Amino acid sequence: MAKRRSNGEGCIYKEQRSGRWVGKFEIGHDSKGNRRFKTCRAKTEREVKQLLKDLMDKHRAGINVTTNAIKVGDFFEDWFYKNVVNNLRLSTSQSYEMIIRRHIKPQIGNIPLAELSREDVRNFYNFLYADGRLNGKGGLAPKTVENIHLVLSSGINYALNEGLIIKNPLLTVKLRREGKKEIEVFSREEQQKIIAECPNHYYGMAIKFDFYTGLRAGELLGLTWDCINFDKNTVRVNKQVQRNKNFSHKADTKTLLDFVYDTKTKTSTRTIKVLPQLMKDLEKYKNEQDKIRKKLGSDYYRFNLVFPRQDGYFTDTGTFLDNFARIQKKLDIPHRTVHAIRHTFATRALESGVHIKVVSELLGHASIQITLDIYGHVLQDFAEQELTKLEGMYA
Repeated sequence: MAKRRSNGEGCIYKEQRSGRWVGKFEIGHDSKGNRRFKTCRAKTEREVKQLLKDLMDKHRAGINVTTNAIKVGDFFEDWFYKNVVNNLRLSTSQSYEMIIRRHIKPQIGNIPLAELSREDVRNFYNFLYADGRLNGKGGLAPKTVENIHLVLSSGINYALNEGLIIKNPLLTVKLRREGKKEIEVFSREEQQKIIAECPNHYYGMAIKFDFYTGLRAGELLGLTWDCINFDKNTVRVNKQVQRNKNFSHKADTKTLLDFVYDTKTKTSTRTIKVLPQLMKDLEKYKNEQDKIRKKLGSDYYRFNLVFPRQDGYFTDTGTFLDNFARIQKKLDIPHRTVHAIRHTFATRALESGVHIKVVSELLGHASIQITLDIYGHVLQDFAEQELTKLEGMYA
C-alpha cells in the first residue's frame, strides 16, 4: 500500500514484483482533463524520497520533469553548437565535440537533464575509470576523465544559469588525481643512433631538426620557409598543423588538415635561436626540396611548408609518428612518442648548463614553473654533479 504523505508531497510505495521503491506525484492534467503523474524509482526508500523531493522542487520551479523533457545528450549537443563551437579555440571546440559524442551521449545521454543525479555522474565516472577506452581495453587516465568533467561542468553550469535545472549534480562528485608521470627521454646513445639514421628517411631532417629545437609536433609540421631566417639563425614559431573536425556544413569532409594560427599558449608564439650547424643542414635540405618542387611544377602544393609531404601538402602528425616509429623499430630502440624528442631536447639543454628560463622560452611554456615541474629532477641531478666542483674550495 502506498504511504500517505502530506498534501502536495506525492506518495511512496514498494513494488512487490521488482522490490524497488516508487515515488509518484501529480504534475497536472492532459488535454482531456485526465490527471498526469511523474514517477521515479530507486533501490531504497531513502533514495526514492530524495529523488521525489528533487523532482518536486524542479517541478515547482517550472522545470519540465516529464519523460519527454530534454535529455542530457540532446542538451549538450544543442549547448555545444549554439554556445561553444564559435567561442573557443578550434582545438578546444574539437575536444568538446569529441567528448560529447564519444562519452557523454553514449553513457548518460538518455537521462532527462532535470533528473541527472549525483549517483548517475558517479556511475559515469566509475565506468570511465574502469572501461572508458573506446577500444574496450580498460579505463581512461584520470587526466582524461578530468577533461570530460570540465566539459560536463561547463554544460551543467549553463543549464543552472538558464534555469533548466536547480541543483548541480557534480558538487559532491570527487575525481581521482593522477600521480606525476615520469617523462620519456632518449639516452644520448639512442639519440645519436637515430640522428645517424635520419639521412636514410624522407622525414629524417624533420626528426633531426626536432631533436635540436624541441618543437611540438604540430609546430614542427606547421613551419613555413618565411619563418626561417638563415642570416640570423632563428625560427619563428607562430602556427601549427592540426587535423580538426570540420564544423562547417558546406564541405563534405568530416575533418580538415590545415594551419592553426592560435598556438597552444601566448608564449608558444616565439622566435628561437637555432644552432648554425643545424641551419646549414636545413639549407641543404631546402635545396633538395626545391628540386622536387620544380620537378612537380603545378602538382606541388603551394603551402611553403618546411616539412611537407613529398607533394608539398601538409604532413599529418600520425604519418610523422608512424615514420618515427619505424626508425625506432629498425634500430631496436624501445618505442617512444614524438613528444619524447621534445623532452630529450630539454633534458640535453639542462644537462649542458642552459639556464632553466632560456629552456622554458625555447619550449614555449606559459611559465617557468611548468618547466620546473616537468624537468626539476634534471636540475637536481645536475646540481649534485656541479656541487663536486666546490670540493677543492673546502678548507
